[in-house]
Amino acid sequence: MKNVLMTVLLPIIILNAQPGRHDDDKESRKAMGIWQLTEKLDLTEKQAEKFFPKFNAHQNEMDELGKARRLFLKDIYETLKEDKDVSEKTLDKAIKDLEDIEEKKIKARIDFLKDLDGVLTTKQRAKLLLAPDKMRREAKDKIKKHKKSKERRHKRDRW
Repeated sequence: MKNVLMTVLLPIIILNAQPGRHDDDKESRKAMGIWQLTEKLDLTEKQAEKFFPKFNAHQNEMDELGKARRLFLKDIYETLKEDKDVSEKTLDKAIKDLEDIEEKKIKARIDFLKDLDGVLTTKQRAKLLLAPDKMRREAKDKIKKHKKSKERRHKRDRW
């Protein structure tokens, strides 16, 4: 298991250590997510060799869909930022584009999970299916805990 973590995380850590990186936060979150995923799924080395190329391809596809979504919403954002009205035609097109993107994202996620049959066990695939929600919930809990501790410190330091 340690070999899997070292094989996957070492290159990411080395790349993150390079000076002049603009996406440090994004890259470190990505590395942390990979590490957590590896641990939660309890991947063997053999599984990791097959899983991560598929996972990376899926992540790239999701990133591209996210970029496309931001691109077509940019016009609406800019229009509203200038405090102008958005035309009905523009809004209808944006809604249609959003619907298309969301359908593609759902299909890509389902295809990815189905494609892992034979790579991961049924239990691992089930954990992977639930992983985004679980990670999001854990992140929210950590933020709440941090805010509470910050509030206590602030109250303690006041008269």
